[in-house]
Amino acid sequence: MDITRTKSEKAEYSEQSTLRKIFILTILTALFSFAGWVCETVMFLFARGEFCDRGLLTLPFCPLYGLGMLGVYFVLRTPQTGLWGKICARPQSKAGKIAAIVICLIAYATLAALLASVAEYFTGLFFDRRFGVRLWSYRRYDDTINGYVSLRYSLLWGILAVSAMGLVWHPMQNVLAKVRTAVLAPLSIALFVLIAGDFIFNMIYLHVRGKRFGSLGEMLFRKKH
Repeated sequence: MDITRTKSEKAEYSEQSTLRKIFILTILTALFSFAGWVCETVMFLFARGEFCDRGLLTLPFCPLYGLGMLGVYFVLRTPQTGLWGKICARPQSKAGKIAAIVICLIAYATLAALLASVAEYFTGLFFDRRFGVRLWSYRRYDDTINGYVSLRYSLLWGILAVSAMGLVWHPMQNVLAKVRTAVLAPLSIALFVLIAGDFIFNMIYLHVRGKRFGSLGEMLFRKKH
């Protein structure tokens, strides 16, 4: 195995070339889109005892999760980097560092919850007003904004965002930074083409037919039952 690397293939994400960063961020966005789909599917499977795919795409991806995390990254970076890293590095005492970390995590989670809620509201509003399709609804709760956003779920998004960005996104950036461009490039391009193509197809189908095409999971589930 060739372990030599070019200047654009150093081990840390921060040292990557712009093109390699794009490849890495594309892969992470796809991974989080898939993870979001899995989490929602499993949650509804346990809650209702049935398969329920609330996503828009045919493939097992919920881009709102991946793009949401990508948006959080561009605005807030990760809890270990950017402004947060600088703030946590300032205190000299152990107690001061712990206090700084706690304050930063709370602030990060709060801002991430706000960003997620804004994205959730306008995405839900767009599909409801434009296509008459409710991708989700919080109407059964008493802390909602027009059924598109729920305060309890906004708090959950904040906790999930700070956990996911700190414990998964940040480490995965450096893991992917060690992967050679010959692997990163085709993988990221393939994932982008699959998800973008799926989205375009379903948007056209939704515009023409006025309803979702349906997911592979729904098709397989109906076939078995």
